[in-house]
Amino acid sequence: MKKRRLKWLLVGLLILALVFGTAIAAFASNASGNSKSPERKIVVFQNWLIEQPAKDKVLRHAGISKVKDLPLINAAVVLVDPDKEKALRQRSEVLRVDPDALVYTQGRPQKKPPQPAPPPADPEILPWGVDRIDADLVWDKEDPKLAVDPGANAGGGVKVAILDTGIDLDHPDLQANIKGGINTINPRKSPDDDNGHGTHVAGIIAAVDNAVGVIGTAPEAWLYAVKVLNRQGSGYVSDIIEGLQWCIDNKMQVVNMSFGTSSDVQSLYEAIVKAYHSGMVLVAAAGNSGPGDDTVLYPAKYKEVIAVSATDQNDNIAWFSSRGPEVELAAPGVNIMSTFKNGGYMVLEGTSMACPHVTGTAALVIASGVSTRDEIRTRLQATADNLGDPNLFGYGLVDAQEAAAGTATAP
Repeated sequence: MKKRRLKWLLVGLLILALVFGTAIAAFASNASGNSKSPERKIVVFQNWLIEQPAKDKVLRHAGISKVKDLPLINAAVVLVDPDKEKALRQRSEVLRVDPDALVYTQGRPQKKPPQPAPPPADPEILPWGVDRIDADLVWDKEDPKLAVDPGANAGGGVKVAILDTGIDLDHPDLQANIKGGINTINPRKSPDDDNGHGTHVAGIIAAVDNAVGVIGTAPEAWLYAVKVLNRQGSGYVSDIIEGLQWCIDNKMQVVNMSFGTSSDVQSLYEAIVKAYHSGMVLVAAAGNSGPGDDTVLYPAKYKEVIAVSATDQNDNIAWFSSRGPEVELAAPGVNIMSTFKNGGYMVLEGTSMACPHVTGTAALVIASGVSTRDEIRTRLQATADNLGDPNLFGYGLVDAQEAAAGTATAP
């Protein structure tokens, strides 16, 4: 009997050793980067493979899980492990497989932890950035009290898409200008802002003239919330591509992209090119990567996009602002008060805040009668106030008054 018990004890110990040995081996494999866990990728099909059932069949036969389709670039987002990805790349129907890289907002709190700003006192205030680019002189010439003059150009009816964390759809300073949108992260949900960044950007562009809060660069422009970033302020390239598809389908005129990534993803570039050729003006934050000869992020780095660097109240380049030959325009991006989620207000800084000053100015230029993308871009370049080094400021500080009204006020 004792021998039998000893035998079963030895068998049990052997089983435990095998279990723990397998667990340790798995842990070591993961720690060394040999994990076989699926990764999110963008599969781009050959141009001749356009029928959806045929594309789905390729993925199904490869045993790959599809997240969603990207018709703009004839692609699909998938979850795939390295072995299956290798096999997929070898299929004749597949043109390439791109990483579905993450992008991040380019707005940031001030150096000390931010405290929500109290609602500005009644009457509404003119933020220093909107004032510095002379946007108010386009639509407020007659009344010493801050207000849009009757019949003035305030960007009315110009369709501006904000690809971001969404917009606070009930914010009293924005609600009247919000005309629609989409949530590409979860189409079943609204594009309401669960982060605050997109709402801040929206207020710089088009906070309404309502005698309270703040007022935007183009206070009558139409805002469209295209939620492509999550509550942490990050998102996938594929969600941005889907957002650009929505912008094309819904005939947006200006697109604001206050985000960036260091990854040059071919799929993103192809989507940008298609959006550009649809006639839209594309504006993006240069990035917050700081000093250096080549720190501009994507998509701002693409030639089809207006890359915007950030300046402070003394027209100096912001310490955090990316620099490089791709910078096209500069705009205020330090100590910027604007709208925030939950009906609030916040002071933020970043090229994320500079970018919408240019977007709002583009809306004013369009409302003034300049209709084509190239003419709008040329007007913005030609009327910018030269601040010096083009690697820092591009053509210079955007000048809304001169760009939209043809007149200039001395700095």
